[in-house]
Amino acid sequence: MYTDLSTARTAPRILPLPLLLAATLAGCGGGDGGGSTPPEPPRPATITISPASATLTYINHATNFTATVRDQYGDAMTAQVTWWSSDEAVFTVDASGRATATGNGNASVQAATGSLSATATVNVEQRAAAIRVVSGDGQEALRGTKLPDPVVVRLEDRGGFGVAGIEIGFAPGDESGSVSAATVTSDADGQGSTEWTLGPKFGAQELAISAGGIRNQANARATSDTPLPDLAVESFVLSRTDLTNLETFSATATIANQGDAASPDSFAVAITVDGEAVATRMAARLDPEGKTTFAFDSVGPLEAGTRWVEVVIDAAGTIDEWERENNRKRETVPVAHQELVSVGHSSQISGREGDVLLFRIDIDEFSREALNVEVGAGLGDPDLFVNYGWRPDHQYKYRCQSGNQPGDSELCQISPARPGSYHVAVHAYTSFGPLNLRVTVGGIAVETFDIELVFLQNGTIEQDNAIRAAAEKWESVVQQGLDNIDMSVNPVAAGRCGEGSPAINDVVDDVRMFVAIDSIDGPGRVLGRAAPCVWRQSLWVFNNDSTIVSGGAIAGFMEFDEDDLLRLSSQGTLTATVTHEMGHVLGFGTLWDVVDLIEDPSVGGNANADVHFTGPLTRAAFEEIGGGRYRGKVVPVESGGELGQSDSHWRESVFENELMTPFLSAGREPLSLVTIESLADMGYNVDPTAAEFYRLPSVPTVAPDSATMIDLSNDILDLPITIVDQKGRIVRVIPPRSERRR
Repeated sequence: MYTDLSTARTAPRILPLPLLLAATLAGCGGGDGGGSTPPEPPRPATITISPASATLTYINHATNFTATVRDQYGDAMTAQVTWWSSDEAVFTVDASGRATATGNGNASVQAATGSLSATATVNVEQRAAAIRVVSGDGQEALRGTKLPDPVVVRLEDRGGFGVAGIEIGFAPGDESGSVSAATVTSDADGQGSTEWTLGPKFGAQELAISAGGIRNQANARATSDTPLPDLAVESFVLSRTDLTNLETFSATATIANQGDAASPDSFAVAITVDGEAVATRMAARLDPEGKTTFAFDSVGPLEAGTRWVEVVIDAAGTIDEWERENNRKRETVPVAHQELVSVGHSSQISGREGDVLLFRIDIDEFSREALNVEVGAGLGDPDLFVNYGWRPDHQYKYRCQSGNQPGDSELCQISPARPGSYHVAVHAYTSFGPLNLRVTVGGIAVETFDIELVFLQNGTIEQDNAIRAAAEKWESVVQQGLDNIDMSVNPVAAGRCGEGSPAINDVVDDVRMFVAIDSIDGPGRVLGRAAPCVWRQSLWVFNNDSTIVSGGAIAGFMEFDEDDLLRLSSQGTLTATVTHEMGHVLGFGTLWDVVDLIEDPSVGGNANADVHFTGPLTRAAFEEIGGGRYRGKVVPVESGGELGQSDSHWRESVFENELMTPFLSAGREPLSLVTIESLADMGYNVDPTAAEFYRLPSVPTVAPDSATMIDLSNDILDLPITIVDQKGRIVRVIPPRSERRR
């Protein structure tokens, strides 16, 4: 028995009308009998319990009951309440009216004050919430034999207490044997068990366990009385999982022997498409716990549609092994239709809103003229995209993006027309057609690439001319102009593009470089510093991705230490040094992280990281200059974790005297194809024939004399970079490099 003083608050009492009149008359002192009788004080008249009933579904499940006491006038009042449980084997109740389940059954809860009492019903019905495997899981035995121990399970409610009297089912999986009892009823503690005899297959076997809608599984491993191999596909990776009917792909599979015996001396590993083998390789003997990796190159092309590509070990099933389910892995691959067209092609195309039509143009010979891809004229609004070298996985990642104006006439130009493949996507912004798709080389003028030099502080005539010569060199590398940007929309304030730089508030064509020749820190140490300060954003941003897909510099700043330029001139490295710094303004090494072209950076992280540049055109160029023998990650970038040197130059130990390493030697510093293609990967249209002859050194050369070596390792200017769209609107501001690497 529990008692409690109810905390119910008594409301103000309003007297019935007869009593109210009597009280009023008494207050006036009238009548023959003297003073009137005062009203009766409140006293308990009724008691009720809320709720009227409750159902509890697991042991220790609790609920609160509330008792309300009212006086003879119907008002709630404070009174002492006592609580009882009619059967504490079903539930208990505390002094506040909180009932807690202790066992299955029905009982009542009672609340009393004085001679008044009320009751409510409590029903405890345990419900199973989980099946727990108590013992017998994870056993091992010879296939076809009974496991040493039975599989014991327990049905539990939400409180973790056993649930009795519930039917439990045991069902072995395919080739997973049999059980002594397919169904049992849980005992008083909620437990049930069965004996499991394994099936004929080797390796993993499964036993499904169920009770109502609740499921679990026990597992066992079937072994052999003689050792056997177990060949399994651990991983299967495709070079890309979105293909066209014109493309091949590569596949890499890792095969492991998880058994206790060696495999045969050789066995077949096949790649299948829709169940048909398209390539087969023979694997050598694998000892237990051994692994091997297979690379299947140039698989396909595949027919358009949804294809499933699978790697299969021992498709003929000739190897006796533990299990065969792990002998294969599958990838489902959508294959889009892509049409191969050639220069001179002209055809009518149509598309429904949202369609993306894909084409590919293959060019065999170099031309200094531009490749022109035109769409128009007709009805609707198509957007045109062209990308050289590879097909991006979305049209908004293509380099040339023509679609900034409503209408049906679009033009993409890439100059010069280089040998290789050009991928074309025509996106139906609205339904269009029929429209004419036309491919030509030459015949349409192309804007040239212009570098505008603004000398904030001049040097000598020779020094100024060296800077102009460097600009002409980069203008010969970048063959095609970028979109003019009107910076009057959102001007860049004075001083934001280097110390002493004026505001940028007019039209820029194509890139403006501010130049200052002044004292920095005296002879030696910092010779020069450079960086872009304004950069173009892609026309579209893919899925609000913060990565800048393509663009190009709009403005940048270069400063040179006047105390060092005379020495550079005497050593014959003045022009090379200026050309190097101008490359940083164009984005080399200064925006690689922003445009997502560098992996494993060392600054602000692991100083020993194998930093590498990932642009596909640059990787191909690295191979062409002799990089096939290099065994690290490509293309290697200077590491070491030093801001201003690492993550922003080619690796000195690999490239040695190439122009864009952090150290120049007094001699020939070639501008290589690798550097030129790195600009192409950043969005510029470049002329690969402008590259100077360069091959990777086959063996390290003797380190240059420190007296003649030019140290450019601290030459990245730490500027914020303003990103603008084609209309000059500021998209965002990239923090300085020192802040990006924290």
